[in-house]
Amino acid sequence: MKKAILPSLVATFLLSGCGGSDSSSPGPSTPRYNWQIIQLQTLKESDVKSGCVIYGTSETDNSRVITASIANTGYNVLFHNADGSIIEEHTIQAADVPSNGIVNFDSGWVPDEGYVSLEEVDRNLSGEPDVYMYSVQKQYLGNKVLNVRSSQTGSNCYAGKDYRSVTDFSDTAALSVLQESGVSYYQTSYSADLVSGHDLSAHIPVRSPLPAVKDTLVTAFYSSQNGQHTDLAYFGFLEPSYVYDTDENNDIVAASLSNADLEPMYWQVASNLAVDDGSSVLAIHNNNSYQWQTLYKDVDQFTIAPNYDQVSHWVGLFSGTTNDSNWQFNSVMAINADNAALDLELAELNSIDNLDLIENCSVELSHANHCIDNANSFNSSDFALQRSQVRLRSHNNSRTFYQSIYAAPKAQQALMQSSALELATSQIDSIEIALIDSELSADQQNYFMANFIDSRSIAETGTVTQYSDANGLILNPTEYEDLYLEMLKDSATIVQNAK
Repeated sequence: MKKAILPSLVATFLLSGCGGSDSSSPGPSTPRYNWQIIQLQTLKESDVKSGCVIYGTSETDNSRVITASIANTGYNVLFHNADGSIIEEHTIQAADVPSNGIVNFDSGWVPDEGYVSLEEVDRNLSGEPDVYMYSVQKQYLGNKVLNVRSSQTGSNCYAGKDYRSVTDFSDTAALSVLQESGVSYYQTSYSADLVSGHDLSAHIPVRSPLPAVKDTLVTAFYSSQNGQHTDLAYFGFLEPSYVYDTDENNDIVAASLSNADLEPMYWQVASNLAVDDGSSVLAIHNNNSYQWQTLYKDVDQFTIAPNYDQVSHWVGLFSGTTNDSNWQFNSVMAINADNAALDLELAELNSIDNLDLIENCSVELSHANHCIDNANSFNSSDFALQRSQVRLRSHNNSRTFYQSIYAAPKAQQALMQSSALELATSQIDSIEIALIDSELSADQQNYFMANFIDSRSIAETGTVTQYSDANGLILNPTEYEDLYLEMLKDSATIVQNAK
């Protein structure tokens, strides 16, 4: 899990629409789903029509904004058996996609343990296809907004809100508090990943929009050595009106902080885990997450205010790697003030040195042309959902093939066949595995899927970064934050590794 990283890009779930095949319609008890397909892009703000979604401002050009078009060309929606073979009679070809980009289908068209895939076909000047696929096993299907990378010339914009008030923050936002004796550092947290600070109590930077739209957490520390702020002394949530613009000469009101009911706690992790400085304690206030205190690997104590009525619950957030097998992990742990310590352990994870893509493999229930062999790198029963991605070259390195698959954890994951490219592996660029170990509510499932899409990079550069899908589930910042808050209510761990 990328800790509290809120994508600046986005789209809302659409729960209605039309399109797709009506043949072989099953009984009425079978759920129907809509996949809304969009294409993320940047445009000059002056070229974006009223009512079109704006996800944020471009990081490379302030005159451009991130938006989206309806995608109605360049892709197919494929239905697969458990072995990855295509079910032709239900597959929806690009020519049959409606102009609104909404593909509606019946889950009854998918056999048990089968899959549905979004297949993007990108034909270069030679006319030969590069293929990018996003595949979901039947039990994880739902209404989704998905992106494709190919430009959608002449299509309508994707309608939605302007989210810049949520995603863009000011370089000149600040607040002031009363100076407290002995305090060496004041930290502000506008959300779990929008944290700043100052060694003086006046004009403390706040990573927030102007005007601020929610409270800011301020925590003050006595001891700050080598950039580590460990000895928490004062705290308080300040209303949005306390945040001001330092470029303007507004009246400044300094707020007071509290030091009541602070209690120390301890934390430790298993000996095979190495945490990084991305680990922290979060405070949940008014249904928003805030960074309360960083957890440093060489300091085993932290402090909370268990009776503070402005905090609904406390959460430990851990990130790092396994020492013996190099898996990256992110773990959420609820903090119980009645317990003296947090103690983090992970399910057994082994080396992925033998992880490989193999041909003519026997998979559960059937036989597949190609599959990813997990080579006993984990125990399937320890996890609830698996992401498998392969990036490779086919046909003497002349064709690109990317595929991300979300499915039940298994020792061998079949690749889904493409309608445009018969795979002939020349070079494997990478294989990636990610897993989540929670009870897997629908919210946790969607969070996990959305967490592996680098929307900004795709919109601005078309680049697919490591641990990112080429096509994937897109959420707006409000939806993502809601899912993230749901994740923080229960203990869960996400692990990932790549070869």
